[in-house]
Amino acid sequence: MSTPLTISQRLALGFGLVLSLMILIALIGIQRVGLIDDTLQSVSQGASPKQRRAINFRGSVHDRAIAVRDVVLARDEASLNGYLQTIQRLETFYQESAGPLDRLMAADATPAERTMLADIKAIETTTLGVTKQLISMRQTGDTAGAQALLSREVSPAYTEWLKRINAFIDYQENAANTDLALVRDTAGGFRSLIIIATALAALLSVAVSMMIIRKMRSTLGAEPHEVAEVIKRLADGDLKQRIDTRYPGSVMGAVKDMVARLSDTITQVRTAAAELSQSSAQLLSTSANNHQQLQVQSREAEQMALAVNQMATTVNEVATYADNAASATRNADSEVVTGNRVVEETARAIQNLAHILEGTLGTVQQVSTDSESIEKIMEVITGIASQTNLLALNAAIEAARAGEEGRGFAVVADEVRSLASRTQDSAREISAMITKLQQGAGKAADAMKSSSLLAQETVEQTRVAEGALSTIRREVGAINDMNAQIANASGQQSLVADEVNKNISRIRDATVETSAGSDQVAASSRELSALAGKLTEKVSFFTV
Repeated sequence: MSTPLTISQRLALGFGLVLSLMILIALIGIQRVGLIDDTLQSVSQGASPKQRRAINFRGSVHDRAIAVRDVVLARDEASLNGYLQTIQRLETFYQESAGPLDRLMAADATPAERTMLADIKAIETTTLGVTKQLISMRQTGDTAGAQALLSREVSPAYTEWLKRINAFIDYQENAANTDLALVRDTAGGFRSLIIIATALAALLSVAVSMMIIRKMRSTLGAEPHEVAEVIKRLADGDLKQRIDTRYPGSVMGAVKDMVARLSDTITQVRTAAAELSQSSAQLLSTSANNHQQLQVQSREAEQMALAVNQMATTVNEVATYADNAASATRNADSEVVTGNRVVEETARAIQNLAHILEGTLGTVQQVSTDSESIEKIMEVITGIASQTNLLALNAAIEAARAGEEGRGFAVVADEVRSLASRTQDSAREISAMITKLQQGAGKAADAMKSSSLLAQETVEQTRVAEGALSTIRREVGAINDMNAQIANASGQQSLVADEVNKNISRIRDATVETSAGSDQVAASSRELSALAGKLTEKVSFFTV
């Protein structure tokens, strides 16, 4: 089902149609005026300037034809020169118009115009050539030849030149007349269109106005002042007035139905206001009793909340102590782990030291054995040196006996004996050093044996300490587990206490809110009673 148009929509539609028609007329007018303006511009800026330049051509050519004839008929040089100057001036005037005409033709020209201008330029070239020939013959004194050339070629050439220029001028005039005829036709059609559109707009306005008036009458149901009078009396509280209308669905029909329903409603409101006044009094009494009971409940809830808060505080302290103990046991466990790791590392280090000492002991013993071998070798070297010394002494004695022949050998024997003596001294020193080395090696071996035994004892002690630390760690772990259980139980107790405290707080808050609600109900009951009185007073304004 389509929705009927409102008055605003109908007014907007009617005036919109009229406005649209006016806009359409304006657009058509703009288009037509633009066409007229373009046509006039074309005439004024196209045909007219071209025609004016062509007229200048015609004047120049016509006057030059006369001047050429006068050149042939001139009786003296002065007259001849004057005519020649006239021809030159007319040629310049012609060229002053030829340049602008060429630019106009380049900007806008029809094929026919271009053909005509080309014909004009062609005859111009021909005519200027025979004119120069004629002037040359006249200047050389060949007057008869010049007259013959004038009659035979020059005069027909100028005649053809003027003919072609006149044809161009006639073409421009015809084009301008055609454009002006189009302007006149356009203006005449535009005038008829304006008359028809104005008449149509007037008829449309009258039709829309009649439709709007009829719609407003059927919508209001009466004249506007009658509707205003009925509504004014209704505003004054008169519900007994009689309303008549032929349009049940109009404003007056709706007001009639509203008055009937409003009369029934006012009667029911008066009855309800009386009942409301009685109910509000009973509600006020009940609210007062509820308020007293809620105050007692609120005090008891506050005492219970205080006790639960104290219990929760105690539980939280226990949980805190349990957490501290758990933290301490965790620290102790960490320290035991660290100590155990240190003991293990120490045991490994001592075992490594014992192995090193055993290896070193073997090395020292080997050094002692090697020293004994070296000592034996040194004893052999000492014996050899003693024998060498004796042999050298005997050699020296034999050399002395030999006299001068054995002197050189005696010197060698002395040197050998000296070397043997030094070898014995060095052997004795080495033997003394080896003896000291053997004594030091023996002491080092004894010390290393003692250190190895001490290292083994230390390893055993570290193993015992490692076992003790493991036992301590197990005990600390057990304590840590117990602390965790205590902390967990305390945490659960704290959560339960907090939950109980929250529930009691919610009960107390609910009690407070209920008490406030009871107060508000009491206040609302009093306000409701007052409103019932005011409602009764207000309803009495209407006359039913």
